[in-house]
Amino acid sequence: MNTKNLIAIIFVAILTASCTTVKQTARLEDPTSYINTVTIADLDVSEQSITFTYTPSKAVVNGGRNNVIKTAVAEALKKAGDYDVLVGLQYTTKENYFGKIQFISVKGYPAKYKNFHSLPDSIWEKTPLFNPSKKSAFKDSFSLFNK
Repeated sequence: MNTKNLIAIIFVAILTASCTTVKQTARLEDPTSYINTVTIADLDVSEQSITFTYTPSKAVVNGGRNNVIKTAVAEALKKAGDYDVLVGLQYTTKENYFGKIQFISVKGYPAKYKNFHSLPDSIWEKTPLFNPSKKSAFKDSFSLFNK
């Protein structure tokens, strides 16, 4: 047998042996349980607004714009007295020629979460968002909270 024929036969054998098809199936199942508890909290918002200027480190800047904003807010809340959230957040940034933030100034009203509790049963029963047996989800869900 000639070497060209042998190489061609080996090539065809390898080619056909390596071409296999893998078939996989997946099935989605409906969830068997639903959310049955939601914890909500009240906010104790300070009457005094705070303003905080933050100069981010290189590592924070390398994390991106949202990372700089979140870090500045976290530092402002720590400095203001260990608050949980900044309500009515406003911020201004100064950037260099390349678009990197050199410093950021955040302003808002610091607030703390208090009075953690679950929703009353009347909200659970009437709100399609929390009660999957209701067919019109989201239709009247939010009007219950505004009354």
